[in-house]
Amino acid sequence: MKRAYNFKNRNHKIAACAEVPTKATRAKEVSFIMVAKGVLGFRESAHIIKVGEETGCAISIASGKKHGTTKSILSLVNLTIQPGKSLVLNIKGERNEEAFREVSKIISGETDSNS
Repeated sequence: MKRAYNFKNRNHKIAACAEVPTKATRAKEVSFIMVAKGVLGFRESAHIIKVGEETGCAISIASGKKHGTTKSILSLVNLTIQPGKSLVLNIKGERNEEAFREVSKIISGETDSNS
């Protein structure tokens, strides 16, 4: 049986690949587990979407088997989040810390969602 790969050319291919500069463009992603202290309705969902747009972050919330993102207000409302319900909050973007602070205020009911 013949060899499928010639080892003399292997070093040449590796050297050619090593010269190509690569740049990581992956956004920062963080996840948190929280307990909701307030109800997540239409106003709160709209405010979470607004925070995502202002910070440039993709925000998703999971509760049980349900999952909602900032791409759809109905997906957030359909989570039917009530006080005492546990949530997994996932934020992806460069300004994720700022987005987390604002979203945690909304979920805990500490902020007026009308602003």
